[in-house]
Order: sequence, then C-alpha cells, then structure tokens
Amino acid sequence: MRLSYPLLISTSLITLLSACASTPPETNTETISEELTAPQVTPFSHILGTSFRGQLSYKNNQAYFTPCDDPAQYPIQTAEPLANIYQQIGNSKSEPIYIEFAGEISFADKKSSSSIVTRIDKVHHMAPAKSSLQCAKATDNFSFKATGDMPYWRINIHEDQLYFAAKTSNQSYTITNSKIESDKQHLLHATNEDGQRLTLKIEPGQCYLSDHKEYWGYTTKVESVDGQFFGCGELGELDNDQSYSGEYFSQTIQQQDINLSLNDNHTVVFQQGEISEQNIKTGFWKSNTPDTVVVMLTKYGNKNIREELVFKRDGLSLSCTEINKDNALTPLDHPIIFDKMNAKHGDLDSETIQVTRQFSPQQLDAPNQVDLEAQKAVRQYFKIHRTDPENTRFNSVRFDLNGDGKEEAIVLLDWCSSNGCEMLVFEKKEKGLVFSSRVSRIEAPIELAQTQHFSWQDLLVKKNNQWLQLESDGLSYPLKISDAKAIDEPLESTGVVLFSQGRPTTWFSIK
Repeated sequence: MRLSYPLLISTSLITLLSACASTPPETNTETISEELTAPQVTPFSHILGTSFRGQLSYKNNQAYFTPCDDPAQYPIQTAEPLANIYQQIGNSKSEPIYIEFAGEISFADKKSSSSIVTRIDKVHHMAPAKSSLQCAKATDNFSFKATGDMPYWRINIHEDQLYFAAKTSNQSYTITNSKIESDKQHLLHATNEDGQRLTLKIEPGQCYLSDHKEYWGYTTKVESVDGQFFGCGELGELDNDQSYSGEYFSQTIQQQDINLSLNDNHTVVFQQGEISEQNIKTGFWKSNTPDTVVVMLTKYGNKNIREELVFKRDGLSLSCTEINKDNALTPLDHPIIFDKMNAKHGDLDSETIQVTRQFSPQQLDAPNQVDLEAQKAVRQYFKIHRTDPENTRFNSVRFDLNGDGKEEAIVLLDWCSSNGCEMLVFEKKEKGLVFSSRVSRIEAPIELAQTQHFSWQDLLVKKNNQWLQLESDGLSYPLKISDAKAIDEPLESTGVVLFSQGRPTTWFSIK
C-alpha cells in the first residue's frame, strides 16, 4: 500500500454523508432516528497480509514508517521485535533502513495526534537503505526467493518453476505447489528435466545474512544433487489487488457528478463539484475480498475523522450502501454506484479520441541518440519513487499509442534477464511526458495490434513461442506479462513494430 494524495469531497457530498450518519431526512425520520438513538457498534474492516515497502526510522523510541512514494511518516504499532532487528542492521539510530512487511493501515485511536497507525504483522525483509535498488526493485515477479553465502547460492520461485543457481550449476525445476503461506512451514519438492530432485524447506523465523547486514523473515534449507545449502528467504507480491485501481464516475439523483480515483499507491481522490480547501477529506483504500474494496476517510482538513465506506464490486462497477462513522453503521439514503472509466470524467474530450485509426507498417528500432525528454521522464520516475537508479540505463522509441496525435515514449530499461526486460510507458501530455504503465519481463520486438481498449492500442509480444496480447484497462497495460492474454496468432497486427531488432544494443544513462 502506498500513500500520498488527498481525498477530496465537496460541501454537498459532505452534507450528504453527514446527513446519513447524523441527521435523518424528513421522509424517513422514524427508521433512521431509531438507528441513531441506539446505534449498533460495528468494528471497522480489517485487512490482513497487505504488503508494504518503504523506510523504518525511530524518533524518541517510537517507530515510524515512510512508504516508498510518500514523504510522510506514520507511527508503527507492532509486536514484532523491530528495535532489535534495527540495531543489528542500522549504523545509527538516526539512520532509516529499508523494510518490507505484511500488515495494515488502520484508524488511530481518537486521542492520537495521528489519523492512522501502521500495524506490522510479519517482517519479510530489512536492509541498509542504500544496499540495493530497494523501492525500485520488482517484488511482484516471484512468489518466494532465497539466498545464502558460504557457498553462494540463490533460488527464485515463479508460478510452478523453481530456479536454483549456485557456483557449481544453474538449474530449472518444476514444483507441484508454489503457494506459500506466510505463517506456516513448507517443504517443497521439485524435479528438473534430468529427473534430479530438489527439496526446499521454508520456515518462518528471524534470519540474518551477516555479510550484507540484511534481515529476512524466513530460514531456508536446500537439499539437491549439489549438496545442502542454508540461507534466508522472503515472500513476493504475486497476489496483489491492483485490479481495483482506476478512475470511476457516478451521478447522484440530484444530477451531481462524482469522480472516484483509486490510485495505484492506495490513495483515493473523491471529488464532487467545486473544490475548496474547506472541503478536503483525506484517506486510503484497501482490498478486503476479490469483490470488496474499503475506503478509509481519516482527515477532514486538520481534524482527524474515522469514516469508512465499503464498496462491493460487480464487473467494472462499485457500489456502496452504508457508512461506518466512529463504529456506528448507518445506511445511505441512496446507494452510490460508480462505473469504471478510461479517464477521469471531463478530462478527455470524446471528439478527440480516434476509434478507427489508419496505420502504415513501419519498423521502429532503438535509436543511437538519446531522447532527452524521455531521459528526463525516466529520471523523474525514479525521483518520485525516491530511488537512486544507480547504473540503470535505458533506450526508447516514440509512437502514438492512444490516438490523440501525440507520441508516447516507450522505454526499455537494461533490467534484463532471460525472462525479458522492464518496460515503462510515458504518455505525452501538454506539459511533457507523464508515467502511464510499467510492464515487467517483456520481450522485444513489440507489435501494435489493430484492436484497442480504452483508446490505447493493444500490444503483441512473443514469449516462449507463445503470442501474448497486452490490453489497457484505461489507466495502464498489465503490470505482469503473465497477466497478458494468450492468443494463437497476431492476425490483426498493424505492421508497426517497436524495438524491431529486439533488445537495444545501445543504452543511455538516466542521469
């Protein structure tokens, strides 16, 4: 969960929610007043196991969490022995360290000066803040990974494949069950194409790699034809809830437009009518079940509040029928129903969107000269994530992907492996390039399909002799290449090929 943007609600909506939660309408006085005179105490929703990444710091013996893309600090409430781990990794009490953990953002106590508190249930990984890519590294491309020293070895598990690397050999194994629960011991069995067996024992517990001053949440033991190996491991984030993120639109019975933005970083923007400083509520969203999303309203101006809206999902629609205010659950006069849009309502002029486009086949290869605007956009991308790209390099091509007459920048980073490279897409706006999508483990070349979703052309790639089609959900292409749709043949290609000669042979520095 990542936090940074405010949630905005106009006076009319505040009045609507306040009336539902405190003052009953005259048309339903008897029913609502009965609820208000003897309100039923209803606990707020609790979401277990949500993944967080950022920095851990201490001030006056109080632990604070700073998410990867948010400079604000949030107090931590946990039974985990954070101070002991911190002292073994950090060089001083004033130096923040990197942390990955499972937990939840919740309402703080009414007497607290903070509107929220971060609960830590399980620490997955802690390390010195400058020891690796940290916030920039991908954690959604593996279900579990482990490593060890003396001798050096590493394991990465993705879907049903286990990749084992040691000084003596590199092997790929197939396992029958790669689902790993955070609080249980697991013994995984795997076999390679030569019939050789490998077992991996995973056990929750404190584990340190002293050479790197790193803490991991699991101890691991490997038994293979190459011998026994001991080390540490961590869970990945394959099961995320980003499918909720996007722009939603609703129109109330009073014909008032409401825009709901569920951002990738789990902040919310709820906007109705004119905005003023007096009409700002801030909060966060989190997933509860595959069909439920919870919106927390934590501040109204400088005042801490505790209001919760639980939305049910039906296809591309979200609906809410009640509000939980300070643990008192009250029905809304009318359900709020949002439909998912390809952009915030009113941001796009529908007449400028091309539904039918004509393409001329062309091969676009990576250029030998740096695109300075793309370089600036990539540099800004890492700055927003407060991450030093270190020696990361890039190359890019330009093409109008959404039919608005402006060329997007399609960027490949040199974060490449046998599984592909990291791709970033920046949409061209009046003020420059704006980040739109990130796709992990994509292979070049990339073809454009004739089909489109939310005005963005579908992308076609071939991986492991299988054609995949990447479709936009209105905000971005799929984060994981494994989420792309498998197709038999790209029968509807435009003939436009991006990075037509495959991976770039020329790379440029980001700085």
